[in-house]
Amino acid sequence: EPISPFKQLPTIDASIAPYEVVIENPEACGRYSGILIEGVKVGPSPAWLKNKLQSIGARSINNIVDITNYILHELGQPLHAFDADKIKGKVTVKTLDKDTAFTTLDGVERSLDDDQLMITNGIDNLCIAGVFGGQTSGISEQTTSVFLESAYFNPVSVRKTARFHGLNTDASFRFERGVDPALTMYALQRCVQLIQEIAGGQVAMKAFDWQGNIPQDKTTSISLNRINQLIGCQIDKSDVISILKDLDIQILSDNGDNLEIQIPAYRVDVTREADVVEEILGLINKRR
Repeated sequence: EPISPFKQLPTIDASIAPYEVVIENPEACGRYSGILIEGVKVGPSPAWLKNKLQSIGARSINNIVDITNYILHELGQPLHAFDADKIKGKVTVKTLDKDTAFTTLDGVERSLDDDQLMITNGIDNLCIAGVFGGQTSGISEQTTSVFLESAYFNPVSVRKTARFHGLNTDASFRFERGVDPALTMYALQRCVQLIQEIAGGQVAMKAFDWQGNIPQDKTTSISLNRINQLIGCQIDKSDVISILKDLDIQILSDNGDNLEIQIPAYRVDVTREADVVEEILGLINKRR
């Protein structure tokens, strides 16, 4: 059966996270959230989850990985599940020396560049942040404890790393285009809910949520006359307002020809009036 309505994480007896978290490159990692679940049963996913993934062309791997993939497509927030035994109590987000060798989930040994963000435990390298997991730290049938990662990684950093290695994963695709930093903890909670319903397990630590340089919503003004000039045809004001709402752009004030608007932080590619016009034009063409 499909999942029940979303609920908050249960209260637990863990006032201090048993994991040490160190963010050495805050310019490339704006937010990093994590939680530990112990006593999970890794196995095949239920039929409804397999069918959901199959309907979008995604391959079922196991219940834990399938849940993270399901949430990726449901919310747009990439998540990564580690075998908690491989974390060894410490998470370090950092870059490594140039030409460091790292074997990814596909069994390919890759040579890293010195500006590529990695998830490590201080000793072992576990994951190319926002792009691809490592061969030795993923979820297997022997996994009984899961460490969940939900983060906001800099789009430019992820894009450069993915292109360098010739990788285009579902996670990198979304990080490159800007995920919503406000969804980081919500997605983590959602993942815990599904894991407990499908694979069992108990939350074994208080979720931590490190926040650094998180993108903020942007405010700007647009001119309706200017929009019509740039597009080359007359668009009714009501249609412009409707399209802006569909784009998740909030109208702060309406001053006749000028609209003061607020652009959500996750729209990293929309900063100027011309960018807004481009978005409006794109939706107009789709509606025709």
